[in-house]
Amino acid sequence: AHARKGCCDVVNRGVAVADGRVFVGTYDGRLVALDAATGKVAWEVLTVDRSRPYTITGAPRVVRDKVFIGNGGAEFGVRGYLGAYDAKTGALAWRFYTVPAGPDGPFEHPELEAAAKTWPPEGQWRQTGGGGTVWDAMAYDPALDLLYVGTGNGSPHARHLRSPGGGDNLYLSSILALDPDTGRMAWHYQTTPGDSWDYTATQSIILADLAIGGRTRQVLMQAPKNGFF
Repeated sequence: AHARKGCCDVVNRGVAVADGRVFVGTYDGRLVALDAATGKVAWEVLTVDRSRPYTITGAPRVVRDKVFIGNGGAEFGVRGYLGAYDAKTGALAWRFYTVPAGPDGPFEHPELEAAAKTWPPEGQWRQTGGGGTVWDAMAYDPALDLLYVGTGNGSPHARHLRSPGGGDNLYLSSILALDPDTGRMAWHYQTTPGDSWDYTATQSIILADLAIGGRTRQVLMQAPKNGFF
């Protein structure tokens, strides 16, 4: 029954393994920790509001004592976020919303107050949730202790409906650099400001050391839907 809530087939992009446990997200919005030796459920937690069309198709990521999972559903109207859960117990540690709930808040974290300035007070985003779902890309940088997260399209897709007053609509179609312990944002880069074309930034993120201009630089590489690598 939950399959009808997905836009793009019933798929699963993988699992995370750490400390004798296998972590997997289920299509109906649960995060499950399995004992790697026996397959028994150690814990499971519902990560979404099932009254909205949320799904999980992406793989969790683990950094130290936390496991991270996002979700999908922007095509049908949801508000995107990334959740961090205690790897031992499943307790929610923090949640980073990728778009504001409204122009005047509530702002669950300071980054949303800045983002709200890029969303006009009018438009369908206030009814649909705005989108910006974290349905796949994440990568951890141990050198800088940052978790890089890619965000998705707006809801609805077309900006003239979602945000008729214009605006970049942060943090849609963006790469976010988050502190894995606290969820606070170090920086962001929006790959497609005010996206109207489903040009998500949820594609794979690769970290590398490259020789550029005669010196070695630590870089993040992504080829998002807008066609610019």
